[in-house]
Amino acid sequence: MTDNKTSEAQKRATQAYREKNREKTRKQSAKSAAKTYINKYCDLNDLAELKQLIAAREKELQGE
Repeated sequence: MTDNKTSEAQKRATQAYREKNREKTRKQSAKSAAKTYINKYCDLNDLAELKQLIAAREKELQGE
């Protein structure tokens, strides 16, 4: 039998934080997924495509 190391109070606090900071947690999750993709799954063609997307996004943000 496995012991649950996270208390019920901690689970509730984590859930409350995620609900209160939904956009922040969504951004953190997307950033983590992007890093994982780049570091574990990309080949050179994928990296070249991502570089183009990043350059286009940088231009877009600088134009604001």
